[in-house]
Amino acid sequence: MSKQDKKIEIQISEGKVKFGTDTIDGYILSIGKKAIGEIAELDNQFAIVKNGNADSFYRKLEKAVENLIETYNLSK
Repeated sequence: MSKQDKKIEIQISEGKVKFGTDTIDGYILSIGKKAIGEIAELDNQFAIVKNGNADSFYRKLEKAVENLIETYNLSK
C-alpha cells in the first residue's frame, strides 16, 4: 500500500500582531483555519512573535515562514 499525499493549504495574511504592549502590523501564518504563527517586521528584519515576545529574527520573510512551518511539522 502506498501512502497518499495530502494537499495542505498554507496562507499568509496581513494582520495585527501583539508585540509586548503594542499592536503592530505583521503577518499571520495559518494552515487551514488554524493560525500557527505570527511574524512582525522590526528594524528591517522579520521576527517570529510568540506570546508577545520576539523569538527569533530573520533577514527575509521566506526564512521566517520556513522556520514556522518546520516548527509546526516537528511539533505534530
